[in-house]
Amino acid sequence: MVDIITVVFGVIGTFTVFNLLFACLYLFSKTLGNGFYRWIVHDLEFLMIVSFPLFGPTQFIASQVYERFNWFAARVVLIFYSIGLMILAVIFFMLFGYFADMT
Repeated sequence: MVDIITVVFGVIGTFTVFNLLFACLYLFSKTLGNGFYRWIVHDLEFLMIVSFPLFGPTQFIASQVYERFNWFAARVVLIFYSIGLMILAVIFFMLFGYFADMT
């Protein structure tokens, strides 16, 4: 049972790191983030569903933020979003290490 919990925390931590890196692309440019996402999924519904844990939350947040705010405010919000993702990644990897030591 502990092995399953360890794997779950590791996978969630990995997904969080991928979202953090994708958020960094959106910090550079909205076009860069959208272009990379379109390149990954090639506008295929199947790939959008499969890649959702890796890129979906950041794609949704960044699209909403860039539509609602100007470029400066959107980047400030994305910086806070990235800080939140970094904190979550550290927490999940700490839990991963804690449960990995229990096995």
